[in-house]
Amino acid sequence: MLRMRTLPWVLALGLTACFMGNNSPQKKISDTVFSLNDNARWGRISDAALMVEPSYRDTFVNAHQSWGTDIKLADTEIVQVQIAPDAERASAIVTYSWYAMDTMTLHETTVRQHWSALGSGYALTSEAVVRGDPRLLGATASAAGATAAAPSIE
Repeated sequence: MLRMRTLPWVLALGLTACFMGNNSPQKKISDTVFSLNDNARWGRISDAALMVEPSYRDTFVNAHQSWGTDIKLADTEIVQVQIAPDAERASAIVTYSWYAMDTMTLHETTVRQHWSALGSGYALTSEAVVRGDPRLLGATASAAGATAAAPSIE
């Protein structure tokens, strides 16, 4: 009789351990990359900034200050997330499709994000445009070169 009463508790405890054990570094970084980019996509830059390493936070906020106003993101695709063997560093490739609200033209920009382990999770430490229109990260048209040279999808 005692075995019948304890069996559900043992099963519940075992299932809980299975779900909690799925906090691998790969899952943590993938979830963090998704969360930061999802918040940024919807213009919640202050929420996204909470996942940014403190010394990079001001740079991040300045680079994204026009998101949600002058720039509207149409789509975000996390192309790749790669974690270092020591799980202390990671990188992500993210492609954004976005509208410049002044011209209503659709642009595409691919960004490489660098992440580092911080506490029990990960924090964004830097990001750079690797392809497409650099204005997504706050570059001015003059700093980015001729605007006509920036690829856009029309």
